[in-house]
Amino acid sequence: MASMEELLGRALAEHLPLSAEDLAGLLQTPPSPELGDYGLPCYALSKYLHKAPDRIAEELRAEVELPEGVCEARAEGAYLNFFVDRPAVTEHVIRTILAGGADYGSDQQGAGKTIVIDYGSPNIAKHLGIHHLPSAVIGQSLYRIYEKLGYRCVGINFLGDWGTSFGRLIAGVERYGIEHPERLSVADMQELYVRYSTEADGEPELQQAARDAFRRLEEGEQQAVRIWSACREVSLEEFDRVYGRLGVSFDEVRPESFYNERLRETVERLRRDGIVQESQGALIIPLYEDGLPPCMLQKSDGASLYAARDLPAAEHRWEQYHFEKALYVVGNEQSLHFRQLAAALKQMGHEWADRIKHVNFGLIKFRDPETGRARVGSTRRGEMLLLDEVLDEAVARARRKIEDNAERLEAEADLGELAAQVGVGAVVFRQLSTRRTRDVVFEWDRMLDFEGDTGPYVQYAHARLCSILRKAGQPMAADVDHSLLALPEEWVLVRHLERFPRAVLGAAQECEPSAIASYLLELCADFSTYYSAGMREPDRRVLCEDAATRAARLALVEAARHVIRSGLALLGMAAPDRM
Repeated sequence: MASMEELLGRALAEHLPLSAEDLAGLLQTPPSPELGDYGLPCYALSKYLHKAPDRIAEELRAEVELPEGVCEARAEGAYLNFFVDRPAVTEHVIRTILAGGADYGSDQQGAGKTIVIDYGSPNIAKHLGIHHLPSAVIGQSLYRIYEKLGYRCVGINFLGDWGTSFGRLIAGVERYGIEHPERLSVADMQELYVRYSTEADGEPELQQAARDAFRRLEEGEQQAVRIWSACREVSLEEFDRVYGRLGVSFDEVRPESFYNERLRETVERLRRDGIVQESQGALIIPLYEDGLPPCMLQKSDGASLYAARDLPAAEHRWEQYHFEKALYVVGNEQSLHFRQLAAALKQMGHEWADRIKHVNFGLIKFRDPETGRARVGSTRRGEMLLLDEVLDEAVARARRKIEDNAERLEAEADLGELAAQVGVGAVVFRQLSTRRTRDVVFEWDRMLDFEGDTGPYVQYAHARLCSILRKAGQPMAADVDHSLLALPEEWVLVRHLERFPRAVLGAAQECEPSAIASYLLELCADFSTYYSAGMREPDRRVLCEDAATRAARLALVEAARHVIRSGLALLGMAAPDRM
C-alpha cells in the first residue's frame, strides 16, 4: 500500500520532468499545520522548468489531479502545500502497518539483484578490538537494510591471514622456541606479536627475519605453513564467538590466502597485457591518468600487498554473484586504496568496476585515563581495547544500572538477558547513531543513559509500548474508528510512522545506518511527548475511559511498537518487551 508521499509523487510526476520517487523525496512538512500537511518546495524545480518558483506552484495547483485522501492544494509563494483528509490517512497508515507487521517498510526494488558486502577483515592471531566494531555492525546493518528492500545480500569476512605481519608471528614462534603453536591461545599470539614487534624496533636483523618468514610462507615452506595454520584455526573460533555476541554473521569466510593461486595468475595476466610496470624492483599499476599514485602489487622483496589480493578477490566475487554493488566497509584511512582498486579494475577492462563502493567510517577512540584525551590505541604497543572486554563491561554496567532502578523493573523480566540486550545494544547504537564518516568517542555514561539519545532509550520506549498493551488486557480490536485519533500529538505520530519506508530507502541509498537510528530517536521522542500529555490529562491517556477512543489509541501504540521493533532489528539490536 502506497504512502501519501508516494501518491503525491506519482501525481506530480505526471506534470514534471522528475521521477515520482524523487518528487516524493522533495516533499516536506510545513512549519505549521495551518500551512498544510505536505509541502513541495518549487524552487527546487526552477532549474528544470526555467520558471519562477511561485509561478510553478500556481501552475501545478491548477494542473495536478489530487490523489485520494488529499483534500486541497494551495500555492503559498514558492511552495505548493497539500491538505489531506487526516482521518483517512491515519486509518491508511495504521492499517498498513498492522497488516504488514515486520514487513512494513519492505520493498522489492532489489528483487533479482545481489549486494556483496565485505565487512569483516580481522587479522588472525589477534583479538578482535574495539576498532573492529564499526565495520562489523555497519556492515551487518546494511545487510539487513538492503535485504528489507528485496536484495539478495552476501556478507563476506575477508579474513586477514596473509601479509608481512604474519612473518613477524612465525619468526617469533621460532625465536622463542615454541614447539607447539597449536596450543597457543589468541592472547598468547597477541603477546608474542607485541613482544617480537617491540624487540624488532631498531633491530634490522629481526625485521629481516620476519620478512624472510613471510616469504617462506608464500613459498609453501612446511614449518611456516604449520605455524600459520595453527594460528588461523584458533583465531576463527574466537572470531565466531565474539561476532556472535554482536549478532554479526557472514555468508562467506574467505581468507586472503584463498587467492594466492589466483594472485599469481592475475599478476601474469597483467604482465602480458602490459598493465603493470616495475619501479625500483617493485611491481606497480600506473594510475597517473586517473590522478592517482600508482597501485603497488608487490614490494621489491617480492612480498605481495593488499591490492594484489583485492584484485583477484573482486574478480572472483563478480564471477560468483554478478553483483549490483560490492560494498567494502572499511575505515576512512583506506580511501585511496579503494580509489586505486576501482581504477586498476577499469584498466583491466572490467566495466563493473564502478559498482564498487567504499563505505568508509571514522575511528573508534577512548579516553586516556591520565590525560582525559580521546585517542586510538596501538596493537604494536599492546594498547588495544578488546571488543570482548568492551561488551563485558557494557553488560556489567547495564546490569548495575537496572539493579539501581529495581523498583521499576517488571517482575517477569530476566535480569541477565535484559542486561545483555541493553549493554550490547548500547555499544551497537553508539556506533550506528553517529554518521559513519565521523569518529566515535567511547563514553560509558553517555552510551547507557536511558534518557539520552541512546540505544537504551529506544529499547525502553519499545518496552513501555509493550507494557501499555499488556495493561490494556484486551485483544486488538478488528474494527477501529481511526477518526477518534484527533489529537495533534497523534497526527505527529502517524506522520512519523508513515515515513519509516522512506527512512529505510534513504539509509540504503546513502549506506548510512545512522538514518535509521535518527529516525527511531525522533519517533521515540514523539511518542514520549504523546505519553507525557496523557500523564497530565487523563482524557489524553492511551488507556482512557472511552472504549472506542482507547481501542483507536491502542492500534496506534501497536503500530508504533511494530515500527520501533523493525528499526531496532535493522540495527541488529534486541527489542526487550519488559524493562
